[in-house]
Order: sequence, then C-alpha cells, then structure tokens
Amino acid sequence: MPHALALADLVIGRAGATTLAELAALDLPAVLVPLPASVGRGDQLDNARAYASEHPEHCRVVADEQLTDPGALVQACAALSVVPRGGQGARPRPEAAAERIAANCRCR
Repeated sequence: MPHALALADLVIGRAGATTLAELAALDLPAVLVPLPASVGRGDQLDNARAYASEHPEHCRVVADEQLTDPGALVQACAALSVVPRGGQGARPRPEAAAERIAANCRCR
C-alpha cells in the first residue's frame, strides 16, 4: 500500500481507522465509502463523518447504498478534483477513473 498511496492523487476507500490515519499523514483527498452498520459495528460510519468534518476540503462520504447510482461516486470525485496537493496545482480528472469504477459497481 505505501507505493500505491504515494502514487495516488485521490483515494476511494473504506473508513477504517488505519486508512484514515494514512490519508491524514499523506494529505490525500479521499472519497470514503464506510461499511454500513448492517455488516459492521457502525464505527466506519462514525469515522467517516468525523474525518469529513475535520477535512471538508479533502473528503467526501458516499454511503455504500449509493454505489448503485454511478453518478454518486463520480460527483464525489469531481468535487475533489481541484484540491491542490504539495504545490502541484489542479489535479487531473479523477472523475474519469470514478466513471470506470462506477461502471464496475453496477454488478450489484
């Protein structure tokens, strides 16, 4: 994971404590898709809300149930596409990658 995160402009992931610590340490923007309470303890929902409120310019939360709508993931990524990182200026279009991921999510 260290190499993947070092290359990432944007992370789409769950909201476990370790993931959030890595995102914060690397100052990476993220779209968080927390595990729903129906399959977990609900801690990822709490983690995602807290992280998003502390990092509003770097984080969007998409509920697991919203993944049936490919537009939800694309919109969340697009909202973070202009966040500068390390003086790099505007980011490339992560929503293009999100569109490909969203197309694969349709298998639900």
